[in-house]
Amino acid sequence: MWRRASACLAAAALLAACGGPLLQPEARPTPVFRDARMTVAMASQAVVVGSSTRQQVAALLGPGEALRFENGYEVWVYRARDPQARARAEELAILFDPAGVVSRLRVRPAVQQAVVR
Repeated sequence: MWRRASACLAAAALLAACGGPLLQPEARPTPVFRDARMTVAMASQAVVVGSSTRQQVAALLGPGEALRFENGYEVWVYRARDPQARARAEELAILFDPAGVVSRLRVRPAVQQAVVR
């Protein structure tokens, strides 16, 4: 009797271990901005060209993908972190001058999916 019960228990444990990752809840996508409710449109309106600094943008939006140039300019890009969503989602690019002040910003609109009929 004990052997049968322990064999059933071992089989159940083995099946549970195999199914573990499938039972995990889906991972939530990482938000683009510090505030997960912020949209690209809201962020582009919050940043002021000629006035906002790197420190202010970092405090407001959080870290973006940074690209630094030898002449002192720097671009921060905010876009979806998931590669599949990245192709369809809006993105915000902010150009900082060598003094660390926003000199330009650009919003790339979301790509619309073509409807095939």
